[in-house]
Amino acid sequence: MIKKKFIPHLLFALALTLCGCANEQFESNVELEEFSQQNDQLASRTVEQNMFDSVLTAPPEEAESKLGPGDLITVNVLESEELNTETRVSSRGYISLPILDQVEVLDFTAAEAEEKIEQLLKEKYLKDPHVSVFVKEKISDQVTLGGAFTTPGNYDYVSGRRLLDIIAVAQGVTADAAAIAYLSRKDRKTGGVKNYIIDLDALIKRGDMNYNIAIAGGDVIFVPEAGKCFVDGAVRNPGTYPLKGEMTITEAIVLAGGLTAYADDDKIKLIRYSGDGKRKIMSLSFSELQEGVGNSIKLQDQDVVYAESSTSGLLSTGLGFDLGFMGTGINYRNPSVDRRL
Repeated sequence: MIKKKFIPHLLFALALTLCGCANEQFESNVELEEFSQQNDQLASRTVEQNMFDSVLTAPPEEAESKLGPGDLITVNVLESEELNTETRVSSRGYISLPILDQVEVLDFTAAEAEEKIEQLLKEKYLKDPHVSVFVKEKISDQVTLGGAFTTPGNYDYVSGRRLLDIIAVAQGVTADAAAIAYLSRKDRKTGGVKNYIIDLDALIKRGDMNYNIAIAGGDVIFVPEAGKCFVDGAVRNPGTYPLKGEMTITEAIVLAGGLTAYADDDKIKLIRYSGDGKRKIMSLSFSELQEGVGNSIKLQDQDVVYAESSTSGLLSTGLGFDLGFMGTGINYRNPSVDRRL
C-alpha cells in the first residue's frame, strides 16, 4: 500500500514521464519540399501576372516634361536682350513673344520649344539665333500618389522634383507601407503607359540614390500596404506583424521576441491557407531554421507561424499541469498561456 505522504512525489514523477506528450495544436500535413514547390509556383504566377517594364534594379529613365496651359517660362535670346521675355502658356497652348507674337508650344519640351523659336527668328529676323527656354513654374501637370502614403492625393507637378521630394510632400509613407512602389508613366514616343517597380528599401533604408528617380508630370505612384503574418503560440510577443520585404520564419519569430522557455523547439509550424478552405501546415525544428533550412520559404500575406508548447517546458516553468492518481490530484493552470488561433 502506497503511503499518502509519497503520493505527491509519485504524481510529480508521473508528470515527468509524460513530458513531451503535450497535445499539438496543429498537425503537419506538408513536407518542406512540397511547400517549397508550391511557393515557387505561386511566385512564378505572380511574376507572369505582373509584367512590368522594369525590375527593382532598373528604375526608369528621367522623363523630360512637356509644356502645358498655365506653365510659366522664360525665353532668352543670346543675340538680342530686347527679345528676352517671361511668359505663361495660354489655355490654348500659345505663348506671346516679342516680334513673333503668338507661338504654339503645347506638348513641346523645353528643348523643342527652343528649336521652334530659333527657326522662326531665323526665317525673318536673325541669321543664327541661339535661344534658351527655362520652365520657371510647371503647373499644367499633376502627380497622383495613392496607397500607403500618409497624405495620398493629387499634387501639382514641380519641375526638377525627384521621388524623395514627392514622398516628403506626402509626409512620408505609413508604418504599414510595403518595401516597393509602383510607378505608371506615359511614354512620349508611343503614347502608351509603362509601369515600373521601385525598391523603396534600397532608396530609403540603404540610401541608394539610383532609385531617387526624376518625377514627370502625369506620373502615378502607388505604394501598397505590406502583407501581414501572424505569430502565435509559445513566443514572447504573439501578434500581427507586417511583411517587410522577403521575410522568413526565423525573422518572424525574432520580431515576436523569440521563443519562450516552454516552446517545443522541434515543432515550429508554418500554416498557409490555400484559398479553397484548406490549409497547408509544415513543421520545422528551430535548429533547422537556424541552419538555414526553409529559407527558400518566404512568408506570404496571412501566413501563420505557430510555436508549439512542450509539456516539459510548461512543467519546468510552472505554467500548467493536471494529473490525478488514486483519488488524489494535483492541478495547476495559468490562463494567460491558453491561446488559440
